[in-house]
Amino acid sequence: MDPVLYCRIKYLCEKNDVTPYRLEEKINLGNGIISKWKNGSSPSVDKVIKVANFFNVSTDYLLGISDVETSVEDIIEDKNIIALQRAREKMTPKDRVVMMQMLRLGFDYAFDDSDTHEG
Repeated sequence: MDPVLYCRIKYLCEKNDVTPYRLEEKINLGNGIISKWKNGSSPSVDKVIKVANFFNVSTDYLLGISDVETSVEDIIEDKNIIALQRAREKMTPKDRVVMMQMLRLGFDYAFDDSDTHEG
């Protein structure tokens, strides 16, 4: 099985219609360096950061520490997330559970593919 870093880079390349070779060119990595990462070679931190910046994802995502692609900067700048975090800080543990249940129901409803709630 390929290392998480390589799999995530491969996925992001496909998603962004760029080849690993072209990525290496664009961010000034050596030719074939990404394929070395596939074979277990460990990249330096600065190279991981270059890849993360290119795709606007976190290094934690690339390394498999997080499954959230969105960069921290994008999350921090989202006013809805800020509002939810502020509200969460003022809630009791029970209120947090209720809030998460409400959010899940809302997301289930909003992203339901059936036509039952359209009108």
